[in-house]
Amino acid sequence: MSKKSQSTITDVAKAAGVAVGTVSRVLNNHTDVNAGIRAKVWEAARTLNYSRIRQRSIKREDSTEEPRNEALAVIFFGMEDTLVQLPVVSTALQGIEGAIAAKGRSLMLANIPKGNRVPPFLLGNHVAGLIIKGPNQGELPPTSENALLQHIFRFPHVWLMGRPANATGDHCNFDTEAAGRIATEHLYAKGHRRLAFLNPKPGQIQFEKLRQAFLQHAQRLGVSSLVLEPPAPENLNWPLPAITQENTVKNLLERWQNMPAAQRPTALFVPSDRAAVQVYSVMAQLGLRVGPELSLISCNNERSLLMNLHPTVTTVDVHAEAIGQRAVDQLLWRMGNPQESRPMQVLLEPTLVEGESVASL
Repeated sequence: MSKKSQSTITDVAKAAGVAVGTVSRVLNNHTDVNAGIRAKVWEAARTLNYSRIRQRSIKREDSTEEPRNEALAVIFFGMEDTLVQLPVVSTALQGIEGAIAAKGRSLMLANIPKGNRVPPFLLGNHVAGLIIKGPNQGELPPTSENALLQHIFRFPHVWLMGRPANATGDHCNFDTEAAGRIATEHLYAKGHRRLAFLNPKPGQIQFEKLRQAFLQHAQRLGVSSLVLEPPAPENLNWPLPAITQENTVKNLLERWQNMPAAQRPTALFVPSDRAAVQVYSVMAQLGLRVGPELSLISCNNERSLLMNLHPTVTTVDVHAEAIGQRAVDQLLWRMGNPQESRPMQVLLEPTLVEGESVASL
């Protein structure tokens, strides 16, 4: 894949040393960014050949024309900035960007970690629809108490890769039930009969669905299963952390290590590649090897995280780029069918990417 096709708005933000929302404002010709930062963003965009979405805008970078309301927006809120840069999220965003470009529309983006402000493009009604990536833990506050949510829910919208239990609107994601089944059946096929789900973030929506599916299919196959997880947090305040502390994973693996050998699980299902990286690190600290001494299957297929791990990781590919593309399709459908009040879910089928981290027993 060429450098041009790989570049996303987050790549431009990293290269320019600014927030993704700043890049969005510059590339959409907003005038509320100083000249120095504007120049850095354009230079980064040119260096990365980031012209897939905004060739017209790059040619007219001095234009002060207001964005027209055919634009679509992606809003991140309630999470630390680092979550936007996680490979699975960046890949979904790449799918969104490509799909929006193919429809001849422009993209706006805002990252609001505390969920405590309303981006100007919402206040000015400069967008026609929204794709939302919110926190995957806890519930949303009452709409009456949060101005951002009040404005979001005025527009057609689709939740991306997780919808809070009390949220409204359409949702596009991978099929977590299928992912749990794929993981369980693969471990079973390799001869494992004592399984565990390592959950570093109890209450995280995606992880909980994977956990439920994993346990359900373990029961169906007649194998023992348990959950290794820390106590659930009592209070959740925005922005929620994107990264699990490695000590949390270490405590869970030490709990596994201290179990009687006859009861100790021989294989783990870990619900994210980021957590799998931490499992590899902790296993090395404990003088143990992934595969021979504890098999592991992960989820997401974030190759940039997994590429240097040995043995290679068996993971469930959630097809994040396709999720982003389908989120755009669903949003456009929702915009064209305002009379349909029922919320809908679009779930993509995940697939297994087999590595060497699951030993045969």
